[in-house]
Amino acid sequence: MRGDRNTPTLFDVGGQRWFGWDGANDNLWAQCLRPISDPREMGGGVPRLAALIRDDEKLRRGYTKAFGAPPGADDEAVAVDAAKSLAAYLETLVSPRTPFDAYRDALARGDSEAASRYPAPARRGLAIFVGKGRCDLCHAGPRFTNGEFHDVGVPFFVDRSRVDGGRHDGIKRLQASPYNLLGRWSDDPARRTATSTRHLRAEHRNFGEFRVPSLRNVAGTAPYMHDGSVATLRDVVKHYSELDLDRLHADGETILKPLRLADAEIEDVVAFLETLSAPASDAGAVPR
Repeated sequence: MRGDRNTPTLFDVGGQRWFGWDGANDNLWAQCLRPISDPREMGGGVPRLAALIRDDEKLRRGYTKAFGAPPGADDEAVAVDAAKSLAAYLETLVSPRTPFDAYRDALARGDSEAASRYPAPARRGLAIFVGKGRCDLCHAGPRFTNGEFHDVGVPFFVDRSRVDGGRHDGIKRLQASPYNLLGRWSDDPARRTATSTRHLRAEHRNFGEFRVPSLRNVAGTAPYMHDGSVATLRDVVKHYSELDLDRLHADGETILKPLRLADAEIEDVVAFLETLSAPASDAGAVPR
């Protein structure tokens, strides 16, 4: 069954604070439960997952080895344990080293010869990215994301009768979730890790906002945007170059404006973005 949203990368997922395009989960193990229960994906649910672990000999042995006891009668406890195991694995998935990483490190150690091997178009694109493009206001830090949510002018109509409320709806789902960091399954008895969740409030401006994705390995994660509506990196850059301000909420984004890039500048930005991914020969069999 076709879903409404684009599948995000699993690389560097352990470093996120909010999970999903709408941030409807505040921890990775809860996010692991979502596709298991979603009828459009695995269509399982907590009772079915727990029963599978109890009934499958290999899974039962693995659970017993991991948790020191066989799966008990509490379906929810077994399912949460399984989700936390999945989260522990996902936290090991780190994006591979890229040409940009080599360029950054060469600059840091003052190695001009190594830095000169970084392509000139990518250098020009980087200058636009951190200069007049101001892309680094949202795509900041080593993962090239601030981890927050923004309205970037992508339509949020799923079809003629439905809209995707994005962060606005995600906050409501997070607050109602029994698996958030304020709930009984949290591993933090003092709930210190739940401060951000405790103070969340859904506001009108959050409608149509979606999480800023990481740009690491971005050349391998097409299509783009929360709904997968943009096919190529060039199309993404063109979207921001020709941004339709009428699609932004009046009380929403104020940092975005059309970049009005020339075709050559668009190509340079794409060249830079491509250096945030490892060459295919170096990446190996890795998640998108």
